[in-house]
Amino acid sequence: MDTLLSTSIELNKVNILLTLLFSIGWIVIAKPLQLYHNSSIRFALANLLFALALLLDFRHPDNPTLFLWVIADIILLISFIIYNLALRHLFRLTIDPKWFSSMIILVSVAYVLFLAGWITPETVAVMSLIMVIVVMLATLKMKFNALHAAFSANIASILCLADVLIITMVASKLTFWAFALPLPQNSLFFSPYNPSLMLWMQVVLIILINTTAVGTTISRLIVRMKYLAEHDQLTGLLNRRAFQAQLEYQFSLFQRYQRPFSILMLDIDYFKLINDTFGHSAGDKAIVHTARQLKQQVRQSDLVARFGGEEFIVLLADQSLTEAKLIADKICQSLSETKWADAADPLTISIGCVEASQARDPDQLLKLADDALYQAKANGRDQAVMAGSKVSYLT
Repeated sequence: MDTLLSTSIELNKVNILLTLLFSIGWIVIAKPLQLYHNSSIRFALANLLFALALLLDFRHPDNPTLFLWVIADIILLISFIIYNLALRHLFRLTIDPKWFSSMIILVSVAYVLFLAGWITPETVAVMSLIMVIVVMLATLKMKFNALHAAFSANIASILCLADVLIITMVASKLTFWAFALPLPQNSLFFSPYNPSLMLWMQVVLIILINTTAVGTTISRLIVRMKYLAEHDQLTGLLNRRAFQAQLEYQFSLFQRYQRPFSILMLDIDYFKLINDTFGHSAGDKAIVHTARQLKQQVRQSDLVARFGGEEFIVLLADQSLTEAKLIADKICQSLSETKWADAADPLTISIGCVEASQARDPDQLLKLADDALYQAKANGRDQAVMAGSKVSYLT
């Protein structure tokens, strides 16, 4: 018995040390490295609270202190709520503080009732752990859906493994006590019937949940880096490199399956005059306004990119040249009818339209669109011009 107790004490110390080390690691990620500051601080706080729960539960069995292990279970609940909030910040999801606040208020009221002697400490602990399960189920669903959307079901399943194990561990403990044994006079989360086994499980879970959290953070960083590499910083549209990659893919589909698409090459008229008259910040505002109008005038399935400077490009899937011309005319009209600055006239834009069937390869398609755009400029601007006949480019 003394050997078992000594082993449990040492394992508990290891668990506390692990959570403190992981807390320091998350603080390093948040501060010096400046990676996902809000999420990393919350991960660190969740670890610190978990360490505090372990410390409060860490006592000699000859001197049990009931109110300490009840507090430990409440702190445990708060640590998992903060873990959920950390993931919500990481995935940029909406925060629902009312739901979490109501849980904390409910368990705090139960604790006050326990201090008043109206309910048993076991009831408070059971309530806390049931709420832990509810929080972790919500966390598991949120985390899996976010990772599945960004990567794949396999990656999401691997990174959610620790959350599943926590739910299983807490649920099995509650079930065991509800149907197999009377409730013991110590913490529900740190079971007395096999303390060494439970403490070893905690060692594994502390390591696993933190490493998967790091993996999730790195995965979000990869997604963010990929987004920054493929999107224009000012407008949020695709950049030239990303658009050309999509164009090559769409052209390969056209060549294999004859799936039509068209291209619009667009350029803001008299953009240099805007910069000279109103300044470069006004020029940026004009570019952002144009980008917003383009997104509003095309379908969600169409690709819109900033091609460079004041030039934009749009890929219209499953659209013929005639249909593309109608959309281009609508874009011209929309821009000319909306104000982008109080002291400035509405913007106008020139557009060159071309269909995939008019070119042998993506480079020629872009050249035709650029030629049509040049013709629109030469014709007086504020208009759309279609590229020439497709027959001459297929020979």
